[in-house]
Amino acid sequence: CSAAAQHPRIFLGPDDLPRLRSMAADTQRNALGYVPAEMWSKIQAQADRFVEAKPYSYSTNMPGREAGPSKEFAYTLSDQAPPRHDDYPHYPPWTAMFQERSDSITTRLRYFVTAYVVTEDKKYFEKAKEMVLHMSAWDTIWTDPSYGGGKPCLDTGHAATWVSIFYDWCYDSLTDAERATVRTALADKAAVPIDELIESISPYHNYTAVIANGLCMAGIALLDEDERAQGWIDKAIARATLNFDAQGEDGGALEGPMYGTYAADNFADMLWALSSAGVPNELFEHPYIKSLPRYCISLLCPNDWRQMTFGDGGPTQGFARLTLALALRGDTDAAWYLEKIGQFGFESPRYFIALDPERVKSVEPTWNPSDAFVDIGYGILRDGYKRGPAFLAFKSGPPTKAVGHNHFDHNSFTINYAGQWIAWDPGYRSYFNPPKRRYTSGSIGHSTILLDLDEEYLSSEATSTVGHDQVSVTGGRISELYTSEGFDYLMGQAADTYNTTKVHVLDRFDRQIVFAKPGVFFIRDTLAAPEEHTYSFMLHTDLSGTFEIDGEDILALGSSALLQARVFSPGGVRLAAASYPGAEEYGPYVSATTEKTQATTITSVLVPRHFTRFVANPGFESGKTGWQPRNAPGFVENHVIDTDEAHSGEASARIDTGGYYYSSRFALPPGTKITARWWAKCTAKEGASSMLYYWKGGRSFANTPGPIATVNEWTQYEMTDVVPEGTESICLALQFFGEGQCWYDDVEIIADYETPQSDPAVISALGDESDGAVVDVDGVTHVLLCGEAGERRTFEAAGHEFEMDGELAVVSFGEGEPAAFLLRGSTITVDGVPVAPTDGEWKTGPVE
Repeated sequence: CSAAAQHPRIFLGPDDLPRLRSMAADTQRNALGYVPAEMWSKIQAQADRFVEAKPYSYSTNMPGREAGPSKEFAYTLSDQAPPRHDDYPHYPPWTAMFQERSDSITTRLRYFVTAYVVTEDKKYFEKAKEMVLHMSAWDTIWTDPSYGGGKPCLDTGHAATWVSIFYDWCYDSLTDAERATVRTALADKAAVPIDELIESISPYHNYTAVIANGLCMAGIALLDEDERAQGWIDKAIARATLNFDAQGEDGGALEGPMYGTYAADNFADMLWALSSAGVPNELFEHPYIKSLPRYCISLLCPNDWRQMTFGDGGPTQGFARLTLALALRGDTDAAWYLEKIGQFGFESPRYFIALDPERVKSVEPTWNPSDAFVDIGYGILRDGYKRGPAFLAFKSGPPTKAVGHNHFDHNSFTINYAGQWIAWDPGYRSYFNPPKRRYTSGSIGHSTILLDLDEEYLSSEATSTVGHDQVSVTGGRISELYTSEGFDYLMGQAADTYNTTKVHVLDRFDRQIVFAKPGVFFIRDTLAAPEEHTYSFMLHTDLSGTFEIDGEDILALGSSALLQARVFSPGGVRLAAASYPGAEEYGPYVSATTEKTQATTITSVLVPRHFTRFVANPGFESGKTGWQPRNAPGFVENHVIDTDEAHSGEASARIDTGGYYYSSRFALPPGTKITARWWAKCTAKEGASSMLYYWKGGRSFANTPGPIATVNEWTQYEMTDVVPEGTESICLALQFFGEGQCWYDDVEIIADYETPQSDPAVISALGDESDGAVVDVDGVTHVLLCGEAGERRTFEAAGHEFEMDGELAVVSFGEGEPAAFLLRGSTITVDGVPVAPTDGEWKTGPVE
């Protein structure tokens, strides 16, 4: 148990207040590279904007089921609870009102109470109190009564957290009557309902984290005033322990960087609050928490400082709040990670309160970040911590743990090169649109293997189909991982994911990948089934990408990179590039399809290269490819590729009433002069706009407005700007929000900078296209040899004679002696001379 401390006690104590006020006036740059007074001025400025803003209101267009019509939901904060929406019970509008977004109830409370404790200006307190008293007057618990049967949900946990902090931080300024009102509401509308429900929720889920944090915060806030408070704290700690127990036994978050971060952020708040309130616990000692920096750093791509997310999510920079908690306890790996994702100096109330340069020290890790997290199904192949080399993320699993936000994506991969995810995963699933749901969550939308890819299959909208797709989100497994200075290797096994208890479809689907550093991937798929099938190797590129098929070469063309690929199989492969009907906005795919057979191998060679084009699909002739429209409910339908109206060619991009087209992001050095031109016409004199957005750490940190289309005839517009310091990527936004229509066409971006371009690799197959492959690239020759373990074979390739007795080998010829990787073999020779395989480490195995 714990003795109650005086208020405040959540995140900070009375002794911290002088420190914070001193920091707010500190104009010296500290050891972490930021000026506290500058950070504080931005936080206070946001609080002031909220003070001057109209009362909090929220509106959204709730999407209909199965692509049905949307319906508006609107609410302005008052003593009346938000309206019910019983005819749209599948959608949770309350969640957005309580999550900490750019503007929400909890966001405003966060800024108001932080500004109040630092400045002691009552205007912030009065604004926060007004909001909390409105909520206290609602005739419902703090959850959406039309969604989920009115049981406590994410909204309840978020509301409880910030009402608790308000009560704790503003305790001395509240009257006895106001305290009683808030105290009763916090207990009856949040803590008691959560307490009654929480043990019935799956422990691994982010839902558990959010409501457990709310329960814990309420307990700490009311510890000396409600006899139930200690029980709430104890239950929250117990649920946190169960959640940590349910994560990857060998490390990592079961729900991936996006939803795993959502849970971790809440647990970070809980750990911080327990510590500041002096509540004993052992949560920091849990293996999941201790292994988190390894997981975060391994998944962090050094080319764009983001983590790839499989399943529901997308590239992100996750777990910042929880790694901050570890960094403040002296973890140098956690501090290094935070430094790389740009969190030092981030203008956040939490960071202002928590960051302490005396306690945080960043040191680059010394361990090898190529890794496998078998229990959650993630594998990473990378060239140490270097920027520049290719980075591959692999998914096969979890073997047994079913995760609600996972997709049918076993043995799939993504590749980042030059900061671009040139081999791609479609990310967050579409929950309400059938073709988009199929493409985002089904196997067809992932770089894995499909069976019998034919017109009948393509015409279906079923997310998964027995005999074609994976039908289980569990059953894959990363069975082997080896890493060394020159080569990484892994194998995923996923045949069971295609089978059901009644239908056995596949006997074998082993995917082996050898990464010949710094930039060549050999993929070997071994497939076998009881019946004959065609097997399709699927390859996807990101939203900015397009595919070209140049003879036997596949070219995925992005904005800052291209991926050159060749696919070999005995009997040959048939290549086809397409976009999935109804889901074109997620980008194109290529299929390489074998002849019909029971068993075969597919050998693929993937070589990422430098390539730059600032605008993919500048005239919208390929639809929305290369452009990101506003996909929010109520806006999706406003974006039309108009084939009846064009400045040139056969199409233009039209916006009806409201929306935008963002170009794909591209990179240029700070200081580069950039010019953008486009043609536009608009039926309204107001509403159109344009903008160059500059991005860093996944966020737009600067923008420059451009010209406005005001006439209803095709006119060319132009803007020039200089790329600001700190920019990692850039995009152009063409927008319209008004009464009428606006068209855009023929976009051009030029820069006074010579962008890098790479010469293509030369790729060829060995033997009958099952024996291996040869790649010549950047003055180095890489040779893949395929055989049977224990069987001695000879090969002739690249002007050399090879002999080996392994299952797979790769030999690389550059400067100096050849380097080699050998799998399940004892010897490999080149021109009769033995070559010693590179020394490395089997991280997952063992391999006999």
